[in-house]
Amino acid sequence: MRPPANKESGPPEPIDFEEVFAGLPLLHSTPRSWAELAAANLPEFLADHAVCEQQVAMYALSLAGYYPDDAELVEHAAALAAEEVQHFRRVVAILRKRGWPLGGRRKNPWAQSLRARIVAGREPWTKVDRLLFGAMIEARSCERFTRLLEVVDDREVAHLLADLGPAERRHWELFHRLAGRETDAEALAARFQGWREFEAGLARGLGISPAVHG
Repeated sequence: MRPPANKESGPPEPIDFEEVFAGLPLLHSTPRSWAELAAANLPEFLADHAVCEQQVAMYALSLAGYYPDDAELVEHAAALAAEEVQHFRRVVAILRKRGWPLGGRRKNPWAQSLRARIVAGREPWTKVDRLLFGAMIEARSCERFTRLLEVVDDREVAHLLADLGPAERRHWELFHRLAGRETDAEALAARFQGWREFEAGLARGLGISPAVHG
């Protein structure tokens, strides 16, 4: 009997960036030049990627801590955190196998600026904003992974990106859906538009480092 084909023996199926971007809530697309920079600096990109996965897992768990009485949110936050830990372990495995250094704590000005928009103590809007913040993080990550997939020629990394991009898309949609439970559709759309415009302003200054959100 012939052994099963190795999933990573060849390149992943091609993904159309414009099609993916059209399904995301982003108003500014990452330039291809960033992808070329990241592809040329994969050790730095992957080390930063590992940190990002770790931080998202911790953020998901923090939501469960903020809102322990919201059973639906707690359940989804726990599942998302577990998935992000698996992503973290997968990236770490690649780094260790190649002898590339792991990333430590570092500043992420883009994420810090987004998070600063959340004002505590103004429920239900604080909860909505915490969820919309998560939606923007995941949407931009999906977009970045898809953009990098266009140019990277490392098959193992390409398969990683092809797997994680759709996961980030599911995550932003989950965050957005959970936010929608707290308000009506029109109010949510207006609130989210503010987040989208603010993020687009930040994104126009990105693309200058190989970090996931650099």
